[in-house]
Amino acid sequence: MRVTKEKAAEHRTALIAAAAKLLQEGGFDGTGVAEISARAGLTQGALYGQFASKSALAAEACHRSFENGLDAWVDRRGQTGSDAAAYINQYLQPEHIANAGDGCPMAAYASEVSRQEPEVKEVFKNGFIDMVRLMQDALPGDDRKVARKRALLLISALAGSVAMARATEELDPGLSAEIVASAREVLELLTQQDTKAERPSRKQR
Repeated sequence: MRVTKEKAAEHRTALIAAAAKLLQEGGFDGTGVAEISARAGLTQGALYGQFASKSALAAEACHRSFENGLDAWVDRRGQTGSDAAAYINQYLQPEHIANAGDGCPMAAYASEVSRQEPEVKEVFKNGFIDMVRLMQDALPGDDRKVARKRALLLISALAGSVAMARATEELDPGLSAEIVASAREVLELLTQQDTKAERPSRKQR
């Protein structure tokens, strides 16, 4: 039976949603198209009818995960306190650390994206840049070059902290909690620094 355009669009959406969750849980190399198709309630034939390859689907799934994360950040704007500090606090919540499938793709994919096809790498890079721009805009101060440097550090450190917290959680929950607590304390301080502060001149040293 011929699939209508509407049904084909539904299949595509279901496959992207299933892939986004499963790839973040099991990794690019640890997740097969059979598993993704089954989670979406479809056949592998339906998957390849929508996507030329697993990498093409992975790129779409990665893009969707970044979109969801960016939209969630924008929706939370307007909360009391620093927008940057609020994002850091939200990112380091236990629920995010425990739920890789619905979490940030940076922490889930960073360790293996370098081994993927160029289309996946491109999506990941663009998503990372978008997150850095949001963080840069949320930081105080007039020096935007300094803000960008801090944003690059903050976003990278957040993803790395969550990845390490997940990696150590099962064997040493105390260490995992210490990683998160340390990241929260230090990174929130970076959002409060006065970017106009100048280094002491030679005369002052």
